[in-house]
Amino acid sequence: MSTASRPVVVMKFGGTATGSVGRMRTIGAVVRQAQASVRPVLVVSALSGVTRRLDRGLQAVVAAREASDTAADGAIDTFLADLKTRHQTQAREVLSEAESASYADTLQQQLKALRIRLNTVVDTGFTPALRDAVLATGEQLSVPMVVATLRDQGLHAQVGDATALIETDATYGEANVHLEPSKARITDWFAGLPDEAVPVVAGFVGADANGTTTTLGFEGSDYTASLLASFLHADSLTRFTDVDGIYTADPNTDAAAQRLDRLTMEQAFAWTESGRLGMHPKTLRPLAERAIPMQVRSIDRPTAPGTQIVPDAAGTSAFWPPLAA
Repeated sequence: MSTASRPVVVMKFGGTATGSVGRMRTIGAVVRQAQASVRPVLVVSALSGVTRRLDRGLQAVVAAREASDTAADGAIDTFLADLKTRHQTQAREVLSEAESASYADTLQQQLKALRIRLNTVVDTGFTPALRDAVLATGEQLSVPMVVATLRDQGLHAQVGDATALIETDATYGEANVHLEPSKARITDWFAGLPDEAVPVVAGFVGADANGTTTTLGFEGSDYTASLLASFLHADSLTRFTDVDGIYTADPNTDAAAQRLDRLTMEQAFAWTESGRLGMHPKTLRPLAERAIPMQVRSIDRPTAPGTQIVPDAAGTSAFWPPLAA
């Protein structure tokens, strides 16, 4: 059966999933297994902690700019060296020699582009648009690493450029997605992919009508994933994180916390409004409108049942990994 006839499933891998060698390898194994029966579309976040590092690094450059150009240059050098070490170390451990060498070139190019943005901050001052361009670097560094990981697994992985796919307004820091143009771009792009392709798209990132990079706000990768699921008429969305589902309380701090097997979409909306789901507030609406079920599962135990968020009109037969009978 060709991949064109297989159901589309969107898989979102957050920073805790991409941010370690073992979990990055698990992503490769999960996707390789999935492709035997479904057509996976991946949305990935920056490596764990990197977006915060980018924000802190930018703040350090802005503060150093007030002291002197020399101080600003030193802050930039320190900032870029830290990012390079973080990504280079993981890439060398998780990738084959050939893919690691290729990723090193990509890393160098992205860090060069980041240096230009930071130099602009030093020369002309901070702007929200420059902050978005800096923060987007995290996903622009993680996506190529995930692609390389999948290629090491023998998969035809390729980058889907989020800045070309997700059109937004110019509300930097929490941009609003222009739904119709984004839908047209995404459906046209997906239709042109080879059947065997495994697309990997950066979450959290978009661009305004002028092509200026924007970001969608805290946990924006969840929203990116739900939009792709909606636009591509996916059968399901799976959100992989470091816990095996949704709990009644934080299981790391509350021993009485219990995992929930299932939430209705209405319950999930209520939890989102109170901040208990830890997702972007716009995540659920595209899924509800198309009756697309969602599951939250652990990257450490990807076949464990997790928690299902299921609209009334949807079942759970389309989940991947499939639910145990």
